[in-house]
Amino acid sequence: MESKYISRCFELAKKGIGNVSPNPLVGCVIVKEGKVIGEGWHEKYGQPHAEVNAIRNSTEPIVDSTLYSNLEPCSHTNKKTPPCVPEIIKQKVAKVVISNIDPNPNVNGKGVGQLREAGIEVVTGIEEDKGNELNRFYFKYAKKRLPYITLKIAQTLDGKIAEFEGKQSWITGEESGKFVHSLRGIFDAVLIGANTVVVDDPLLTVRNTNGRNSLRIILDGNGSIPDTAKILNLEDNDKTLIVTSEAVPNYYTEAVKKKGVELLMLPMNGSNKIDLEELLREAGRRNISSILVEGGSNIFSQFVEEKLFDELIVLQSPKLFGKGLNSVELSEQVNMELINTEHLGSDLKMVFRKK
Repeated sequence: MESKYISRCFELAKKGIGNVSPNPLVGCVIVKEGKVIGEGWHEKYGQPHAEVNAIRNSTEPIVDSTLYSNLEPCSHTNKKTPPCVPEIIKQKVAKVVISNIDPNPNVNGKGVGQLREAGIEVVTGIEEDKGNELNRFYFKYAKKRLPYITLKIAQTLDGKIAEFEGKQSWITGEESGKFVHSLRGIFDAVLIGANTVVVDDPLLTVRNTNGRNSLRIILDGNGSIPDTAKILNLEDNDKTLIVTSEAVPNYYTEAVKKKGVELLMLPMNGSNKIDLEELLREAGRRNISSILVEGGSNIFSQFVEEKLFDELIVLQSPKLFGKGLNSVELSEQVNMELINTEHLGSDLKMVFRKK
């Protein structure tokens, strides 16, 4: 029965996808005498947490009830909303059942400790693996203050992402396209390189599905993006960030700033490429907890080579190019684990995690 209600918490928590970052996805169910009397989820960053919403939505007093939450209730005050633990104690809940302990150093067992000190029975670890999967973005960010990095590669059966360098090539089908648009809305930011802008002229917006437009990050260390690029001429240009270097000419920086796009100057590494580690640290400082990397080959190769990714999604079409641009170029082996496969029309989606 505990798993049943925690599973319901997961369902509720997912309703907050795209709206609560950098906070976790949390759902809450309150049960009294075998009946659900209240449900809630964390709906938006800066607004009440799941437990408070469930208490407010309850159809009767929750004294002596059991409260289920997929994440340990918070107990600290250094955030936008009041802590949940004092409210749970005040309401005289009899038992709290949790999936995951919150790895945030400000919580990390303190909430459970306070509940137990108040005489409330606490059970932890219910469907823990599923809870880890649901909040994998948040858990990495809470522990390391770095975003969770997913690489998304659309390639042919022989590993090509274009027929030749500099040519836009349509690789995957309609179903894969819909999946990519839905995927963008899940992440805090979507990242591409300047060459992808020059060749494909993408928008990187969410279309044909519900979802937010995430922050668009373009790596352009040499200042090669033309000011006519679609991505520099959107209504929400404040959601575009160009990462460049001190080497770019003044006319480039002035042209970009006139578009209302933010410029971030970062150092180059020994290979004369933007320092990705510094970029990810800066992303963490900006409360960016997840980044979807969409291309191109040089960007993919740099993230994989430097082992700065957590997950790789490959959308593989049944096409064969024979010759063309490889999706990734590596100098050494990188070990990954296949965790999921799914057909999207005639394409195959494969999800790998870095070991």
